[in-house]
Amino acid sequence: MTTFVALLRAVNVGRTNRITMADLRAAFVEAGHADAVTHIQTGNVIFTASNDAATVKRDVEQLITDRLGLTITAIMRTDSQLRSVTQSNPFIAGRHPDDSSRLYVGFMDAHPAAAAVDAFTMSPIGADEVRVVGTEVYIRYAVGAGTTKLTAGVWNKLGVAITARNWNVTTDLARLATNH
Repeated sequence: MTTFVALLRAVNVGRTNRITMADLRAAFVEAGHADAVTHIQTGNVIFTASNDAATVKRDVEQLITDRLGLTITAIMRTDSQLRSVTQSNPFIAGRHPDDSSRLYVGFMDAHPAAAAVDAFTMSPIGADEVRVVGTEVYIRYAVGAGTTKLTAGVWNKLGVAITARNWNVTTDLARLATNH
């Protein structure tokens, strides 16, 4: 069995894709994942499964459609992948960040094309910084996420589905998945 974290895209943002975490957990339990736990309201589910990540992704998206009536993109990471993400942040290089509130990770559902990464990283984003590493985008906001120039138009240049989590949530998820 492998421990997975389903990072659900665009859940409980504004008035769209509203899901209570109790309903989300119940859907996973009904689908055979009795060990499923959720973390905060943005749609993070930690659970175990015996299938490969692609199959688990398809199954998670289908169960959300079938049981909750929503079409949601699930971006999957294993516990070991999340540990690697927390150890590979180029903005902290193995030390505790001075201000973790400015750090985020964008999780992509596939590797973007090299030309897409170039277009993304060449976009004018002010003083914010981004680094694309594999299927993650590490972000350091100069002032904060609320004033960024990293708009949907910039993110769309990557050409893949992406969902972001702040650094504290990312490290919490890695810890919870490792201990699951």
